[in-house]
Amino acid sequence: MTIEELGLLAGAIMSIAGLIAFFAKPVLNSSKELNKTITELNLTLNLLSKDLEASKEDRKEIHEQLKRQDERLDSHELKLAEHGQQIKTLFVKEK
Repeated sequence: MTIEELGLLAGAIMSIAGLIAFFAKPVLNSSKELNKTITELNLTLNLLSKDLEASKEDRKEIHEQLKRQDERLDSHELKLAEHGQQIKTLFVKEK
């Protein structure tokens, strides 16, 4: 091999290496960015999942309170009906 052939071979190798670096670097950078974004999304999803669980527990508590309030209202409604009947009875007795 002559020096010219060696120079040509070195130039070809350098060109190929340059092309690989030119195309590989953006792909590697974008894959790093994608990994970072996916990690952030996973963190956000975990936080949302925890918030959803807390919200679910709050809704259960609210429904239990509503159930107790309904029971109290029903009890009061029955007492009012009884009192109404008692008042009617008193008016009938007075006549």
